[in-house]
Amino acid sequence: MENILEKATKIKEKIDKYNYYYYVKNESLVSDIEYDKLLKELEEIEKKHPEIKDELSPTRQVGSSLSDTKFQKVEHKKPMLSLSNTYNIKDVEDFHQRIDKILGKLKEDESKKITDYALELKLDGVSISVHYKNGKLVKGVTRGDGTVGEDVTENIMEIKSIPKYLKENIDIEARGEIVLPLSEFKKLNQIRYDKGEDLFANPRNAASGTLRQLDSKIVAERNLDCYFYFLADCDKLGIEKHSESMEFLEKVGLKTTGVCDLCSSIEELEDRIRYWENNRGVLDYETDGLVIKVNMVELWDKLGATTKSPRWAISYKFPAKQVTTTLKNITWQVGRTGKVTPVAELEEVEVSGSKVKRASLHNFDEIIRKDVKIGDRVFIEKAAEIIPQVVKVVKEARTGEEKEIMPPSVCPECGTELGREEGLIDLRCPNEKCPAKVRGQIEYFVSRDAMNINGLGKKIVEKFIEIGKIKDVSDIYDLHLYKDELKSLEKMGAKSVENLLKSIEDSKKREYPKSLYSLGIPHVGKFLASLLAKESKNIDKLAQMSIEDLLEIDGVGKKVAESVYGVFRNKKFLERLEKLKNYGVNFKIKEVEDTAEFFNEEFKDKTFLATGKLKHFTREGIKEYIESLGGKNLSGVSKKLDYLIVGEKAGSKLKKAEELKTVKILTESEFLEMTEK
Repeated sequence: MENILEKATKIKEKIDKYNYYYYVKNESLVSDIEYDKLLKELEEIEKKHPEIKDELSPTRQVGSSLSDTKFQKVEHKKPMLSLSNTYNIKDVEDFHQRIDKILGKLKEDESKKITDYALELKLDGVSISVHYKNGKLVKGVTRGDGTVGEDVTENIMEIKSIPKYLKENIDIEARGEIVLPLSEFKKLNQIRYDKGEDLFANPRNAASGTLRQLDSKIVAERNLDCYFYFLADCDKLGIEKHSESMEFLEKVGLKTTGVCDLCSSIEELEDRIRYWENNRGVLDYETDGLVIKVNMVELWDKLGATTKSPRWAISYKFPAKQVTTTLKNITWQVGRTGKVTPVAELEEVEVSGSKVKRASLHNFDEIIRKDVKIGDRVFIEKAAEIIPQVVKVVKEARTGEEKEIMPPSVCPECGTELGREEGLIDLRCPNEKCPAKVRGQIEYFVSRDAMNINGLGKKIVEKFIEIGKIKDVSDIYDLHLYKDELKSLEKMGAKSVENLLKSIEDSKKREYPKSLYSLGIPHVGKFLASLLAKESKNIDKLAQMSIEDLLEIDGVGKKVAESVYGVFRNKKFLERLEKLKNYGVNFKIKEVEDTAEFFNEEFKDKTFLATGKLKHFTREGIKEYIESLGGKNLSGVSKKLDYLIVGEKAGSKLKKAEELKTVKILTESEFLEMTEK
């Protein structure tokens, strides 16, 4: 019993510490999923040993953001409860069955059982209660500990999406979530970065820290936003359903997310959950899950609540985007350009649904700026849902045993002294024959998006670099001279060698955009390779273009133009290109129509429309790109539209596409991934 009590006490102390930093200091020491697991563990202990549970247990309390002196305390007329969280569909099914069972006991009339659920986005921000008297904004109160909050009226007056006057002269209390849009979050962190200040780990911390500023001018500068999700005492206004209360809020001038999906079965709930898991990337704010509510308001009181959470609602959380783990070591990795990158070796952890043991730290300057040490607890997230990266260090978790990270002075692959190019912060290996650089260039050259040479695996490449048969990507086309040596390699039989040599030969016929991309010109990816190929028709013409000529191509900026111009004046690059041309590699477009087959057949006769601000394309640029791939552009959303590509601040077109439910909604990154298939 002593061990159980001791364990419970330690968990409580951890949770209290995490709550203090999260709600009062606006800092996260652990990820949401780790916090929820800890709370769940305490709940299980208290369930088995109820004698150790007390009124002050974190399982009975809402996390508190109350400070000692900053703002006046205000008691809520009705408690602002937190929601029970779940990370799996099974718990949603149990929630549905539990409600059905409770209502079945309350009413004999089966027709009065639950009819539908309202499913909404769960925003990751700061909860707020806003009061209007005769249509005028009179008070704004934070959730606080759920019973008592803090008066932040002066600060919310600076948030444009919270109107000072409603469209009707009524007395209401509306509850919502104050968030910092992702676009504003990036701007704010860039400003802090330029000033040498610590960056916010996520938009939620930034929003919380902003709302609790003593100077309301700072609030005005940071462009917070607010979305309302609850109308208190809506039944007194004759409103019977939660979905109707959302319509009412919009009618009087309060902003909602516009997402209130009605579902009458567990199957419909699961379908919408899957939809938002795949499409939340189109939003300009962080959403960490979905809220599922019984839609009939009259049933809420009948279903009741625990001391902490209502029984008529549940939160389904998406797989964690951010988690904390321990940084065990640093590995220095050499890329195809010679750039030496620090890679964090981590205790394995799950991020966005996949296991992660390594994460990017970009460069040594980043290590210094973030003050990263070996042994630190660090926050990890997936950049653009793909590449894991270290976001920040949890300095409060340091024990004093952490070790400083020192940059290498020589290349970890070939031992050459490292240097930095003028004006750049990256460490680089200058040795053109560095095995890591050659290996990286070959891997890039033979990849599916480039020359698509199958069978040239890492071990084969390493072996031939080691024995001096491959010193440059052009040497790949001489591998037929070493057929017997290839056959002697492990797992390389006669058939495998024949297939490899055939794939090498077939690669000579690759389309010009792909062979251009395979050259690895700095800043020229698949999209720009396609544009440059379409404009130049052949590589000789591209080589003759001036910087001014290149800048005239829509989508080509100064950095790209200078890079392309520069490589065609690089002796070693020209020597490689000449060798490849002599081997018969294709560097010209035979017919203009060939560009429509650059990627795949998936675009043929499909219709597309782009809306919102895009990062990688101008509006005309993406239209041309779609047409070059065989797709068609539409000017509006209709049943004829197959794909809507959504950028930042997408408006009515996105809403209409969601209502149609026949249009596939893509983020810009998802669209680019589609081109890679």
